Amino acid sequence: MSLINDVFSTLDKRGVGRIAEVLGESDQTVSRAMQSAIGTVLGGLATRSDNPNFLQKILDLVPSGTGDTTWSNLASGVADPNSSLISAGKRMTSTLFGGAEDMVTRALGAGTGMKPGATSSLMAMAAPMVMTFLGRRVRDEGMSMGGLGTLLQREIPAIRGVLPAGVIDLLWPRQHETVAASPVVAQTVTEEKSSAMWLVPLLLLALIPGLYWIFNHGTRRVVEAPRPEMGTANREVPDLPNTRTPEPALPSKVDLYFETGSAKLRPESSVRLREFAGILEANPNAHVTVNGYTDNRGNAASNTRLSQKRANAVKADLVRQGIAAERLTAQGFGEENPIADNATVRGRGMNRRVSVGAGGH
Repeated sequence: MSLINDVFSTLDKRGVGRIAEVLGESDQTVSRAMQSAIGTVLGGLATRSDNPNFLQKILDLVPSGTGDTTWSNLASGVADPNSSLISAGKRMTSTLFGGAEDMVTRALGAGTGMKPGATSSLMAMAAPMVMTFLGRRVRDEGMSMGGLGTLLQREIPAIRGVLPAGVIDLLWPRQHETVAASPVVAQTVTEEKSSAMWLVPLLLLALIPGLYWIFNHGTRRVVEAPRPEMGTANREVPDLPNTRTPEPALPSKVDLYFETGSAKLRPESSVRLREFAGILEANPNAHVTVNGYTDNRGNAASNTRLSQKRANAVKADLVRQGIAAERLTAQGFGEENPIADNATVRGRGMNRRVSVGAGGH
């Protein structure tokens, strides 16, 4: 599962409702926007992943007593001007984005439909949660800041997959086609343009001798020597058959399987997904559905949420392997459409799945 899904999975329906109530937004809008806000914070970190000192500095901004960093406490802190969590979140976003903070916030609001004030509050909640999560992982795994930077670099495709286009353009400016660019790197564009202005006249001067030769010699008539009638050396080579390898056919459905209550693929299904990603790369115009399902054990509403997490996890994995997010539609269907008998252990195992392919569900 990607970092985005790991952090986002801590936000349950109750937390979404509390945040929506505080911000005056719908649950659906908050859920969608919070995923993008988490991605924006991780994206800002990823652009500075080559700077271990900066990563350590921003992790140090997490208030002591990380047990208090919960979505409910964060939501309550929005209305409290003395909230240490929200104050820390604002310091984090200011440190992370610097002078580009307002532009990033506006781009996130425009892409998610959130009001500017609500978007700023959302970022102030997302930042402490992301930093707390990363800090805990660094401690639990004994990870260095260099290791954290490498982890963030690997997550960039999944991060970009949940961000609005405006935020992507700010974090990774198009003038610099590198995923490790900083939001403020665009300052070098003027200098590059100035150098390019001198290049064109120099190229034109270099072409003048060639153009002169073409006008003076290029129009001379060339007399083709007759081909010899005898022998085989000068015979025309027959057209060769088209030996291009055809694109592998996109399967209508591939089923990937999970353990009970988990959104992590089984090892054999991870291998199958990598194979499917290779086929997708060879079919660049194909759009794929990613449909998640569960068995019928447990609460139906919980199963629907779990099936969506499974679909999101597979989508994020495909994005991480280079498949464009806009080619993928992920949706959870809970207990619907079982393919085996839920009364048996084997049948339930087959129903805990994500189906990917060009077909429907």
